[in-house]
Amino acid sequence: METFQRIYRPEIYNANSVAGQLYQPSLKSEDYSLTQIVYDREERSQLAVKQGKFTEEYFIKPYQDVLEQWVAESTY
Repeated sequence: METFQRIYRPEIYNANSVAGQLYQPSLKSEDYSLTQIVYDREERSQLAVKQGKFTEEYFIKPYQDVLEQWVAESTY
């Protein structure tokens, strides 16, 4: 997932400067480097599906109880 985010949100993840005391990512930042990777729509769609299945299998399902508890506790 991290790779996916770095490719599609370089303005957040490919920053050229160190984050401040409090990290606040912004799409308005202009201090970043574009990635050298280019995907077409079909590749992006396939990648998104694979990453979604991976996340569900290895993160959501095994930790579903913990995640639900965390959400319940953090709801305002």
